[in-house]
Amino acid sequence: MKFKININGTEQEVNATRQGDQLTLTKPDGETLTAEIVQNNSGKIVLNLDGRLLQIAGHKNGDDRQLWANGRMLAYQRIDETAAGTAADPGSLSASIPAVVSEVLVKVGDAVGAGERLILLESMKMIIPITAPADGTVTELMCAAGDSVAPGVPLVIISD
Repeated sequence: MKFKININGTEQEVNATRQGDQLTLTKPDGETLTAEIVQNNSGKIVLNLDGRLLQIAGHKNGDDRQLWANGRMLAYQRIDETAAGTAADPGSLSASIPAVVSEVLVKVGDAVGAGERLILLESMKMIIPITAPADGTVTELMCAAGDSVAPGVPLVIISD
């Protein structure tokens, strides 16, 4: 996913990708940071970045987005907003309620058909499948088994 982040009045564009417990941020100049996700619950993430723990939390209200890193607020904007569904979209590729990822049934590069189960979530002793809204290819996974996920946070991206 691509984001514009405003840090101390300076806007920077970053590309964020996640595979399992690894989060990679790439800036347009090619500089790359890789962090390990050591905790992910209730919309809060703790990252290990070269031995330094970084607490991340985010909030979305309409088009306004806020990101906190170690208690410091940063404004951000998702650039490829339409690439993944939101909880309000039909065929959403995100959780509609707080849940835990029970099982990830696909991997990046898999071809999927409309209605195919991609991820199984568990919430309140229910299993909730996340299914493909259309035929396509899995281009990004943003969750792993055991992750706690918040409503509306994209879990998988599928492209035509």
